[in-house]
Amino acid sequence: MTLHGGRSAVVSVAMETVLDQVCASCGSTRHAYDRYCLFCGDLLSEPTAKVAVSSKVTNPLDKSVTASPAVTEYAGFWRRVWAGTIDLVLEAAAALVVTYVIDKVLDRVGGMLGYERSISKFASGMAFILVLAIGSWLYAAFSESSPRRATLGKRLMGLQLVTAKGGQVSFGQASVRHFLKFLSLFTAGVGFMMAGWTKRRQALHDIPLDCLVIKAAEEKICSLPLK
Repeated sequence: MTLHGGRSAVVSVAMETVLDQVCASCGSTRHAYDRYCLFCGDLLSEPTAKVAVSSKVTNPLDKSVTASPAVTEYAGFWRRVWAGTIDLVLEAAAALVVTYVIDKVLDRVGGMLGYERSISKFASGMAFILVLAIGSWLYAAFSESSPRRATLGKRLMGLQLVTAKGGQVSFGQASVRHFLKFLSLFTAGVGFMMAGWTKRRQALHDIPLDCLVIKAAEEKICSLPLK
């Protein structure tokens, strides 16, 4: 019986060691000091040794220990799609208006300097790309790092962008997250679709900075039949 019990203990310790090295949800290898899985975004469990130590120190009857915060309600995939679509339409419309003004100015200046119209049209096309790229970055970064923590599309859908601890993201964090969307785009859109199956509904561009898109506490402006 003693030998059987010893073998069981060894197997149990070995299994706990393996579980400490991989994500329990997707099986991906975890890295040292990581709190969240880089693939699925799931919260990684604390190593067994740390849990054992903490269980001895913590007194469950100690009233000084603060209660756990309320469960965060993460944004659903389709609600994020609608918010992104609204923002994309607004950004494209604003870029078109600015480009139209630039095109008229280039037409007049080009006519005065004797340039062909095709040159001004090419310049207008390049201006549209630059205005859209720079404008979408500034729009997203300033909006998501503001006290409202959301672009207009997210506000209409009742969403907010926050850190893993529920705090406000900085302008730099919002900027990096915006450009990481190209990483989600270059994976044939799979990076965006990850928001539909990761545990905390994170897209690929949310995971490196550990940002979360959650449902805002206040009543949303627009209501659509989405999860």
